[in-house]
Amino acid sequence: MKTKKYLLAGALVLSLSTPAMAQDVNFKNLLTPIEQALKADPNNAEAGKDLIKNYKKTFKKDPKALVALGNIFAMNKKYAEAEEMANLAIAKNKNFGDAYILLGDIQVMKDNGGDAASWYQQAMIMDPQNPQGYMSYSRIYQKVDPEESAKALLKLQEVRPDFPINAETANTFYTGQKYDKAVEYFNKCDINTLSEYYLFEYAVSAYMNNNKDKSFDVAQFGINKFPNDISFYRVSMWDAVDLQKYDEALKNAKLVIENDTVKKSARDYTYYGLALKGATQYDAAVEAFKKAFELNNKDFKPYQYISEVYTAAGKEDEALEWSQKYMDNSDNTTPSDFAKLANIYIQKVKKNDHKQANFDKAIAIYENMAKKWPSLQNWAYLQAGIQGTSCGFDDKGAEYLLKIINNLEPNKDNLSADDKGTLISALQNIGYYYWGTKNNLEEAKPYYQKLLELSPDDKNAKAALGIE
Repeated sequence: MKTKKYLLAGALVLSLSTPAMAQDVNFKNLLTPIEQALKADPNNAEAGKDLIKNYKKTFKKDPKALVALGNIFAMNKKYAEAEEMANLAIAKNKNFGDAYILLGDIQVMKDNGGDAASWYQQAMIMDPQNPQGYMSYSRIYQKVDPEESAKALLKLQEVRPDFPINAETANTFYTGQKYDKAVEYFNKCDINTLSEYYLFEYAVSAYMNNNKDKSFDVAQFGINKFPNDISFYRVSMWDAVDLQKYDEALKNAKLVIENDTVKKSARDYTYYGLALKGATQYDAAVEAFKKAFELNNKDFKPYQYISEVYTAAGKEDEALEWSQKYMDNSDNTTPSDFAKLANIYIQKVKKNDHKQANFDKAIAIYENMAKKWPSLQNWAYLQAGIQGTSCGFDDKGAEYLLKIINNLEPNKDNLSADDKGTLISALQNIGYYYWGTKNNLEEAKPYYQKLLELSPDDKNAKAALGIE
């Protein structure tokens, strides 16, 4: 066997649980309390001692059961005990590939790719019909030697033409949360041949990879093929909400929420609420978000969603109440949360509701953002400037636009794309302020000249400067 150490190919996903093991209920039932004992007291060498002794005695002649226990040991970093189980299994059946695979997995956990590859190769030799040896061997070489990796998969295709290589590879990446790679391999499969759980992983992988259209299509395919599997309705609901297909989202959400046989989660009610909000069923959306918080009262995000519902409904006082509740209780507030709070005050300003006072509150939030997140200072000032203009406080808005220009214009040749966009917007707005609001073209011209340097095709700048 090879002894040269190879680099591991990325975040290798281990093969510690094979379908064959999962099907054998007899020993799995006895494994559960052992696993619980090891996890409960990981530093105790005696943890689960009697349970383990009884298990080994009961299944001493069963290689599959011995490897299953070895996998539990390996996942709890008891490598010596795991190796013992693998060797006992090999002693009972030298052609039992899962034992060699376990020895390879242990070496992966020890960050020893060379020895791991050797054990996987041994599994391929001793148990050529076991696909996992080829899969694990291929993955070890995926980056360091792609040709060697491809050879293993080609060999697997020869000996097991029935094995869904691409789907299983995708499954491995899905398990390791490498969703982009999972989607890549699922895309190579004939969707009509994918099993129920492969389809679900395909839909989730696409969703997590931010390909919501693909995820939605796969989830809908799953619904049509496996109409009793509620998981596909869940994924379709997520996608439809994000894609703003609210009627579709609401249809699938109701199938989840109204199914008495399904245990509902806070996430289910959150997406149900988002679907209701998108369908402008505001009262029902509020109740759904309250239910979400009831199921998980450590996550205050539903408070923010309730605020957004009231904002959409034009009920700014209620929106402020719930937004403030969220800000007061959540440890995970973001710039977006502050911007939403400021926007509620802006809406009140536009309704002439205590106009000056509410505008001042919005401006105070933008100032707070600028201090709390210095990297967002100019973005916050831009919001203050634009909102000043939109609310009729043009002079105040201009103050913030000028702050941006003074901050960014001296370094205009070395700005990031975002900062360049912010500066362009500030110059456009300040130009309009002097030319359109103050009717002072001469005052506007220097800013339009600066604008043309950054955005040569700006029509207003050209018009102001008399350029065809």
